Amino acid sequence: MTLPLLLGKITSTFSYIVLGLVILEWIILVVTKKMESNREGWVNVLSYVLDSFPYFFLGKFIIFGTMMWMYQHRLFTAGYAWYVWILAYLSYDFMFWLVHYLGHKVRFFWCIHGVHHTAEEMKLTVAVRGSFLGFLHMPLTVIGLPILGFDPFMIFICEAIARLYGLYEHVNDHFDDIAGKQRWLEFLFITPSVHRVHHAKNPIYLDRNYGETFSIWDRIFRTFQTEIDQVKPVYGLLNEHINSKNLLQVQLLLWRDLWTDIKHAPGVKNKLLYLIMPPGWNHTDGGKMAAQYRAEGRKALQEEKKKKNNTYAY
Repeated sequence: MTLPLLLGKITSTFSYIVLGLVILEWIILVVTKKMESNREGWVNVLSYVLDSFPYFFLGKFIIFGTMMWMYQHRLFTAGYAWYVWILAYLSYDFMFWLVHYLGHKVRFFWCIHGVHHTAEEMKLTVAVRGSFLGFLHMPLTVIGLPILGFDPFMIFICEAIARLYGLYEHVNDHFDDIAGKQRWLEFLFITPSVHRVHHAKNPIYLDRNYGETFSIWDRIFRTFQTEIDQVKPVYGLLNEHINSKNLLQVQLLLWRDLWTDIKHAPGVKNKLLYLIMPPGWNHTDGGKMAAQYRAEGRKALQEEKKKKNNTYAY
C-alpha cells in the first residue's frame, strides 16, 4: 500500500474513532450529570470548523506544496525503514513542542493558540477548539521536516497518530475516577493529568507541559510540571473578560487586546515588541511574566503546607 493510500485510510478510520469517542464522552457526561456546559462544547465544534476552513484552500497549494518542494531539495534521504518512522515521529513531536512553546511565548502566536485555552471545562472537543487563523501557527510543526529527508506523507501519518493521542489527553477530569492520574506514565508520556496542568490558569501551573505525545522535551527543557494533589486545575485564561461560551469573543478578543496595546505603544520598536514578546509584557515596566506567577504559586503552596503542619502540631 502506498503512503498516500495509507494516509487516506488512517485519516478515514481515525475520523470515525474521534467522532465515536466524542459522542460516547458526551453521553456519559450527560447521563452522569457531570457536564458543566453543553454550550461551550458547541463553541469547541464551531471553532474547529473555523480553524479547518482555511486548510481547504491553503492545505494543498501552500502547505503541502511547500513540503513537497522541501522534500525535493532535502539534505538527506531518510528512507522508509522502521527506525525512520520512529525518528520521524520523534522529530514531529519535538517540533510540536517547539511550535507550542512559541504559541505561549510570542504574543502574535498566543492570539491564535490562546483560543484553545479559553475553554473552562476539559472534554474531548476541547482538542479541536482552534482559531480561524490557526493555519498561520500549527503548520510550522510539519512544514520544515521534509528538508531533513522525511517523506511528507510519512509526516502526515505521524501527525494523524499524534493528534489521535492528543484527543485522549483532553478527556474530562472524571476519567481519573476510572484510570487514576497514571503517574507511572508521566516519565515518558503526556497523560490527561499532565495536559490538564498545561490548560490550567492556576499560577503554579502557568506555561508548563508543551509536549503532545512525549514528556521528554518538557523534562529536557525544564518546562515539566506534574499535577499537584493540593492544587486542582482551574481552566481558562487569566484574562477574565473573555466569555468561553461566546464564539466571537473567543475568536477575536485576544486580537482586540493586542491591537489596543499596539495602538497605544510609543514608537515603532515598542509596537513591534508587543507582537513578539510574551503575553503579559508591557512597555512601561516589563509586565508580569508566567515565571513570576509560578513563583508566587509555589510560595502560596509552601505557606499553605506550613499552616497545615502547624495545625497538626497542635
